[in-house]
Amino acid sequence: MKRVWGLMAIISIILVLTGCGGKSGFTIFIIDNQGDPSVISEQLQANLQQKLGEEPKVEVVTSAMYDVQKILVEYAAGGHDIFILPEADMKQYGNNGSNVSLDDTFDQKKYERGVFEGGVFVEDGTGDDGSDIKKETHLYGIPLEDMKMFQEVQYAAKNLFATIPVSASNIEESKKVLKALTE
Repeated sequence: MKRVWGLMAIISIILVLTGCGGKSGFTIFIIDNQGDPSVISEQLQANLQQKLGEEPKVEVVTSAMYDVQKILVEYAAGGHDIFILPEADMKQYGNNGSNVSLDDTFDQKKYERGVFEGGVFVEDGTGDDGSDIKKETHLYGIPLEDMKMFQEVQYAAKNLFATIPVSASNIEESKKVLKALTE
C-alpha cells in the first residue's frame, strides 16, 4: 500500500511541475480490458456535444491499452468528470470511497448491476472501524450496455460501467452528462 501512495505522490508532483494538473471543459476517461475504446471516441464526443450544445465543452479521453496503473494515475490526477472502466475496477475504487452515489439521479432497480456496497466519506473517525469511510449500498455505476449513446456508436460493452469520481469538478454537471449518455 505504501508503494501505491508513493506512486500517487510522484504522479501529483509531476503533474504540478509540468502544468498538466489544470483542465478546462468536461472530460470523460474510457479504458477497456476487452477492446479499444479509441475507435469510438471521436464519434461519441461529437454525438454528446451535439446533444449537450456548446457548453460544457466535452473531451473524450481513451486508453488504447488496458493497464491498472493507468487507472490509478487517472484517478490520482483527478482530472476527469466521468470514468468508464471495467466493472471490477469500478467496484475496487468505489469500495475505497472514490465514486459518487447516483441514487438521486438514476433508478437503482433499472441499473441494479451498478448497485453495490461502496465507501462513503464521513466526518473524521465516525465511519466503520473508526475510519473516515463508511460502507453503504448505493448505485455507483451505469452499465454501458444500458446507455443509449454507446448503443448508437456500437460500443455498449457488457463489462464496462460509467461512474462519477468524487474528484469531478462539478458533480451535478457530471450527472447531467451521464444522463445525456444514457437517454
